[in-house]
Amino acid sequence: MGSTMKNKIHTIEVENNEPQSVEKIIEKIRENKIIYLKNKFYEDKDVLDSITENGPAIILNSSGSSGKPRKCFHHLENLKLSAATSGQWLIEQGFELQNCLILNTLPLNHISGLMPIFRSQTWGCDCINISPNLIKNTRELLLFTIKSKKNKKHLITSLVPTQLQRLLAQKDGISWLKIFDLIWVGGASISDETAEQCIQEKIKLAPCYGSTETAAMVTSLKPKEFLMGFKNVGEILSDTKIRINAQGLIEIQSARIGIEIDSLKTENFKNKNGWWQTSDLGEINQINNSLYLKFVGRSDNAFNSGGEIVFPKVIESRLNDFIMKENIPINKFIISKVSNKLWGNKVEVIVEFRELTNNKNIEISLNLLKKFSQSWPKHEKPEKWIVKKNTSAEKINYKFKK
Repeated sequence: MGSTMKNKIHTIEVENNEPQSVEKIIEKIRENKIIYLKNKFYEDKDVLDSITENGPAIILNSSGSSGKPRKCFHHLENLKLSAATSGQWLIEQGFELQNCLILNTLPLNHISGLMPIFRSQTWGCDCINISPNLIKNTRELLLFTIKSKKNKKHLITSLVPTQLQRLLAQKDGISWLKIFDLIWVGGASISDETAEQCIQEKIKLAPCYGSTETAAMVTSLKPKEFLMGFKNVGEILSDTKIRINAQGLIEIQSARIGIEIDSLKTENFKNKNGWWQTSDLGEINQINNSLYLKFVGRSDNAFNSGGEIVFPKVIESRLNDFIMKENIPINKFIISKVSNKLWGNKVEVIVEFRELTNNKNIEISLNLLKKFSQSWPKHEKPEKWIVKKNTSAEKINYKFKK
């Protein structure tokens, strides 16, 4: 019924940044299609049939700066504008765009893994995808990159903090980081310790702030400012305005804010005056006549794990369904975050079983829960299940390793 009005959505399932997926994306964009890019492990219950927009366009699952994960729709114009704006920012620092080489280490279902395709097309330069296996083999990575760089003047990449930490832990990883003219780091704030090490090694980081909704970054710190010790996420880019509202939340106005897709309707993230309110807390500071954004933290109970956002509410409802379905004797559970050197934070679940549940049943239940959580995305997998023993005499904490 009436489905002739709707546009067919082409789903492309990706695992990382496979060349064949890149080719498919470029081909479908040329055909003016709407593409839904999803991680092949992402369980999809939402049917994308509320869309009456026209292609070429991209739909991504956003990790959401807004309290819950959602789908974000971008017309191609938004991605082109984003690429042009970051290019302009580079030109102001003396980069020659056509002499850049972009290395992409991130998955295509992430805005930061998708943007390199559009940046290279907009800037007229080359882009090479680096597979997860190669980035883990730092010696090979270093040799491959030196060979690829040849006569290219500027080497550029984007990393999430977890990747950065892994590379900093190895001699060849550090050497690799040092050959870049600019490394955008977003997704999560990097620790002072990491920043300190990068400054010492003279690694040209450019911490930035942005989201799926804004088609990647809306602020970026220049590498030279980072090396001077600026502790913020940089100046606001030319096509964007940012303000902090009365609750301390970051609000963004830009021509490249996407449209939210709900299974029932599509609606704008922006309000009628063109501003989008994030769930991030920030402050704006003036340094030498320029405005810089400082990211303070999240206002909801979501948290960052390896550059991905974890929404405790999502895990909670998933566990609740499973506990009911499998009839597991659990009274209540709490999802909490525990800090982790590599990931920033990891998930921990504290479980309280019903009174009189014996140890054997506790063990069976825990094994069921662990098995169930094996298929979850890496950043949502609990690091520990902690059993809170509910005896009137004493409370014992069992620690079950993952």
